[in-house]
Amino acid sequence: MGGLVLTVLTAVFMTRVYVASSAIVFDRNDARPYEAVEELRKQERDKSVMETELDVIKSRVFVGTVVDALDLVSDPDYNTYLPRRDDENEGGISLLVSATTKFFAPKQNPDMVRSRLVSKSVQRDRAISALLGSFTVDRNGDSLAMTIQVRQTRALKAAAIADAIAQHYVDWTAKLTDEATKNTIDYLRGQARELGSRIAAMEREIAAFSANRDLTFDPKDDILRSRLELLNEQFTVASTDETAARSKYLEAKALIASGDVSSVVRVVASEPLDRLRTEQSRLERLKAQLSSKFAKNHPLVADADAELEANRRMMTDEAERIVQELANSAEVAAVRAAKFSTDVAMLQKQIQGRSLAEIRRRELERDLLAEQKRYDQVVLRLGDLDPERGEHKASASVASYAEVPTSPTFPKPALVVVSGSMGSLILAVLTVIIVDVLDDRLYRSNDLEDILGRPNLVTVPRVTRHFRDGASSFEFAVDNPSSPFGKAMRNLCLAWRTIERSIGGKIVMLCSPSPGEGKTALALGMAAAAATSNLRTVLVDFDSSAKGAGALLGIAAPRLVPKIADPPDLCISSMTSPAHPRLDVVFASFTADDSGPLCSYLRKMYDLVIIDAPNLENEEGAVWLAAHVDSIVVVVSAGHTTERKLVNALNRLSVNQPFIVGGVLNQAEMSEAGNAALVNSGLWAQVKARFRQKATA
Repeated sequence: MGGLVLTVLTAVFMTRVYVASSAIVFDRNDARPYEAVEELRKQERDKSVMETELDVIKSRVFVGTVVDALDLVSDPDYNTYLPRRDDENEGGISLLVSATTKFFAPKQNPDMVRSRLVSKSVQRDRAISALLGSFTVDRNGDSLAMTIQVRQTRALKAAAIADAIAQHYVDWTAKLTDEATKNTIDYLRGQARELGSRIAAMEREIAAFSANRDLTFDPKDDILRSRLELLNEQFTVASTDETAARSKYLEAKALIASGDVSSVVRVVASEPLDRLRTEQSRLERLKAQLSSKFAKNHPLVADADAELEANRRMMTDEAERIVQELANSAEVAAVRAAKFSTDVAMLQKQIQGRSLAEIRRRELERDLLAEQKRYDQVVLRLGDLDPERGEHKASASVASYAEVPTSPTFPKPALVVVSGSMGSLILAVLTVIIVDVLDDRLYRSNDLEDILGRPNLVTVPRVTRHFRDGASSFEFAVDNPSSPFGKAMRNLCLAWRTIERSIGGKIVMLCSPSPGEGKTALALGMAAAAATSNLRTVLVDFDSSAKGAGALLGIAAPRLVPKIADPPDLCISSMTSPAHPRLDVVFASFTADDSGPLCSYLRKMYDLVIIDAPNLENEEGAVWLAAHVDSIVVVVSAGHTTERKLVNALNRLSVNQPFIVGGVLNQAEMSEAGNAALVNSGLWAQVKARFRQKATA
């Protein structure tokens, strides 16, 4: 109910917010005349382009232009550095806060406020951030229309700002397109001027280079190449003549060396040599004739031999002369061929330089051609972007202006009440579940059994309120044996029968993880049930304070009797109260002596020995007593003992590996049906327990 009332009050006193909507529609074709690539100058808007438009509308650059156009830096609704003015649409809570602030804050004039304010740029950034947080832009599917929604506490201002954002975005995008186009035109004009200057400079460079290198533009005017062709021909003829002369010279020289002088005529024509050969033939015939007639010593034969020898010498001299002429001719031909070779090499070197110059000139001409092509493209683009043709059409337009809202969109009282109630309910349920999950206290016997690994012997109800003033649980169990507490004590007393002990009495130790578990009351109740059953029972009390079992029974603790040297003759002080004649109480304390002799002695004297051990949180004595007892009963208090304390107690008891007969869930609230598991536990635990009961049934 409190949450519902708070929700209603919140709906009544919350500040009213109005929402105004305007719409922008974009052309399907996105015109971009400033693009260099023709395919990009006109493209259809797709989803990615529209998403980009959404991002641009929400950008700080565009919103900053809206802030400047509307002078929102001077508006306290957006520039929070300015003093806030009263708003008739503010809710009660906001009005209360504003009134309190004005009452306690000192009055300030506008000059003081302006002198305290930060820089204009920071104020502008604050206004931009506030405006970005006050409007949203969205579109449906693949639509080319965008809706702008502005939230404001004033209806007129909401409609005015929505219209201003829509119209300003249309004008701003058109302005950006015009500026981009003009910047492109200015850039292209500059490029045209620069390219024209570069083309003229390159043409002058080509002309100067051609003149310096003696280059001709017509191959017919190339005298150097014509001269090279003529020299090549002459060089070829000279090389041929040299080869022929040298061949004749070598052949003639070889013939002379072989002694065949007459054969030199085959190499070169010589009239004297021909006459000498003819004369040699005549002389040889004459000698042959004379030799046939006369003896070889005949004067005519001797004269013929002398003439023939003289003719041969003359032929040899003529042949040597001819060979010398051939050698001279070969030398002359070689010199002439070498001269032509030198001239050809010089011309070739000049032509090679000319070729490199031609390559450089062609390179310059290619650069010139490339610059001319760029210049033509720039001029063509300038013709397409001629600013004299008129302004370009805007790519978007305002499709719908905002209507002044007549009713606030927030808060909606019915929606706020319903959602607030549901939220309060869910929060309450989550809180209960979280608190219950974090609560590790033990409420049910099943939880105790899961941790102990032993059964829960008995669940003892909370009966403290039934005790008379000054009475103990011993007296209550004796006087009310049919009460739930008395029945629980009888059931607990019967647990000693499960202990297997053939000789002597049985020792049961009651221990608890922490103080306040009701362990002493259970020890007295169990002793009452045992005494009522005519068992020889003794209660060993280790607590000499006013909260001990002896003190609750009205027995004062005596001085301890010293132990005798012989263990069988051990003396011990046992007290019997006149009010409780069937119960003996032994007062003990933890000393350096072992507790084994005491337990052995009591086992011989009594049927049931109940040890009220100290709690494990304040005293370690119960850990060492565990080694001398037959069984241990762990007492926990419902809704008080935590799982951590119980686990720590079990870990400490495990040092002596004791026998834990079971546990006792004490101080449990019983339901009308006698079920103690669901009372005094958390809501979530009750729900889980109910579910388990139904599942088991």
